[in-house]
Amino acid sequence: MTTTIATRKPVEDLTVADLEAFPVWEFAADEEENEEQDETWVKPVPAAEVPAGAWSLSVAAVLRLAGGHVYPGVLFCDTRAGLEVAALALLTTGGRVLFAQGDAPAEVGRALKRLGLKRQDVFPLEYCTRAPLAGTGAVARGGFQL
Repeated sequence: MTTTIATRKPVEDLTVADLEAFPVWEFAADEEENEEQDETWVKPVPAAEVPAGAWSLSVAAVLRLAGGHVYPGVLFCDTRAGLEVAALALLTTGGRVLFAQGDAPAEVGRALKRLGLKRQDVFPLEYCTRAPLAGTGAVARGGFQL
């Protein structure tokens, strides 16, 4: 698939298929003249690597929950000083379930309820990016805890 204006979409609309076609997305801040787009729209990064020194990327990942469940997902991160993950979303058959650093306890509780899991079944979770980091040529592995 090639990147065109048709590949732009709101970040909350990213699907597993989008992330398989393009594992790295960035905000389309340079395209705000398009009346249909706003600051939530993203576009695919044509390179197959996670670029170094970037901010506000959406990167395809495999997420393994503490209880063993595995989900496709997306990391919301910066790469200005390594891979810094601020939030992530599990892509489930029932929709996207978002967890972000600084979420209020009630918000975390609602997300856990949507999954039908307890906190200890989810956290800490492990991630592995589906694209290698440009600086190392290797995928990034790490953990995420709320």
